[in-house]
Amino acid sequence: MLNPAWCPKSPKCIVALCLRVSFGLSLLFVGLAHYLTISAFRGMVSDGLGAVSLLGSLWAYIMPALMIIGGALLVADKRRDIEAWATGLALGSIPAGMLLKSVIGGLSLADTMPAAINAFVWILVYGLVVKMSCCGSGACDKTGTTTM
Repeated sequence: MLNPAWCPKSPKCIVALCLRVSFGLSLLFVGLAHYLTISAFRGMVSDGLGAVSLLGSLWAYIMPALMIIGGALLVADKRRDIEAWATGLALGSIPAGMLLKSVIGGLSLADTMPAAINAFVWILVYGLVVKMSCCGSGACDKTGTTTM
């Protein structure tokens, strides 16, 4: 049976690979979807930011790029430092930005909390992806078997 060198053999490493690739693709696709609807997305991001709405409009172009870069690097399992910065900034900016709208834009927490909580779920899953990742973390040796 064909078993490439990158294909893990232990159940933990198989699940970690599937989770990493699935999450990375999801992040990449969300970033692409934001660009496909950039006008509406830009309006949603800048709405409720008051005096800093121009910064929100600019961030609406940067955040999807960070998601695409982070997702692609996560799938490729390359440059995990750049991937972590891109993904962390993109996902971390969502709850911060949404809750900022309640402080400076006068939006109700009832309107901003659902999006903030949703983003925190993404951040928690991302933390799980990083924690479970076999490659480069020492959790699995080169044969894909657990060394812990």
